[in-house]
Amino acid sequence: MLFALLGCFSGAPDTGVYDPASTPPSITDITVSCTGESGKWALDVVTDAWTGGGTLWMSADGEYVEKHGVISAESALDGTSDHLELALNLAADFQDVHEGSSTAFNCGTPGLQGLFVVYDRAGTTATDCRDFGDDPSRWTAWEIGECTQTISVEAR
Repeated sequence: MLFALLGCFSGAPDTGVYDPASTPPSITDITVSCTGESGKWALDVVTDAWTGGGTLWMSADGEYVEKHGVISAESALDGTSDHLELALNLAADFQDVHEGSSTAFNCGTPGLQGLFVVYDRAGTTATDCRDFGDDPSRWTAWEIGECTQTISVEAR
């Protein structure tokens, strides 16, 4: 009798459970701030699904380019959001820069451009981005990336 009842189901039932693997993350909130000439940078990002992290690129000339990995600080258990954070201190010399913890750029670096990209859960495909600086098209000229969504840096 049990087999007869199971035979009536066709396909998997809709459980109403959100599948985070099927949703490419989009940025819902982002703040980039820099504190005075001390050059303490902070990046705070919220997405609408789990991510595979992100990357922040910074450059003023396209020759010297910093690349900082950005990781999840916390995420919703059901996969409906992710919160990524990065804090960078100013290094005394560009040779002392360490990915993910320090930068050679202070808040007033002339021509500074920034590009942030968030990745899918597997960390392989870019799904959303934001850029900052006075000429975001420079990322394309430098052959690093392209993003059409520009934000402002909050001065603190």
